[in-house]
Amino acid sequence: MTREERYPHLHPNVARMAEQSNERRIKYIEQDRFVVHRRAEEILTELETLYRMEDSVRPQGRLIVGRSLMGKSAVIDQFMKNHRATDNPDGPAALVPVLSIQYPDTAKEGIYPEILRKLNAVPSSNAKPHQVRADAISLVQTVGCRIIIIDEIHNLLEGSATAQRKGLNSIKYLMNELRRPIVAAGTAEAVNAVRADEQISSRLKQLPLKRFKDDEDFMELLAGFEMLLPLRRPSALDDSSLASLIHRATLGVTGNVSDLLNKAAITAIKSGNELISEEEITQCIGEEIADIADL
Repeated sequence: MTREERYPHLHPNVARMAEQSNERRIKYIEQDRFVVHRRAEEILTELETLYRMEDSVRPQGRLIVGRSLMGKSAVIDQFMKNHRATDNPDGPAALVPVLSIQYPDTAKEGIYPEILRKLNAVPSSNAKPHQVRADAISLVQTVGCRIIIIDEIHNLLEGSATAQRKGLNSIKYLMNELRRPIVAAGTAEAVNAVRADEQISSRLKQLPLKRFKDDEDFMELLAGFEMLLPLRRPSALDDSSLASLIHRATLGVTGNVSDLLNKAAITAIKSGNELISEEEITQCIGEEIADIADL
């Protein structure tokens, strides 16, 4: 009997891990993983469409919006894995098809210094703003960047009115000068951050990552998690009663779901049960309540 036949509830790569020791499986569970679900796939498809677009005089972008722990960073990370940077030894510079930066919470001159730092070109302390901007534009073009992703865009609101205006202007200037799309990501406050500039707002189509309802999409998410947790017995996480229990405990927030299922899977391994049932979920929920009570 093959691994796939022995563990039909697991992804083939995870089926190999299911035969490892408890310690190795627990370490595997504690690692980051990307769980495919419908909304994430839709967003990745939109980003891929932007990536393949030709240069444009008025390039369009996207604004990924979602509360904390809804998986924005996971989607961005997966997109970057699909378009990895390469050393390009025969060329003048490395190739960085997708550049991801975080909007700093103390930005004074827009995002140009962050771009340079991410590309290992730290601007000198006495560099003039226009030179930093020119250097950032030049370097982005040299490395063949097709999309710039600006995460934590809601940090723009932390600055003064002048700093906010400079930040929005720098994003607009980048899009106009590079003729390439920009993808911003952040919490709900991100919408307010870009709304101040009508030109920017009109170019950044919103891609919401909302909390899951207790429905078929949530069951699909749970089925995706089950395929990636190296338990030796099927859990049937997409069973309606078990799914509803998990939903009530996590409120449909992806990060909460991940944390709960990871804890439950580790509990199942240590107990020898090798599946996640209502017992493991209830036990983990009780432990979290006890931990909060001890604070």
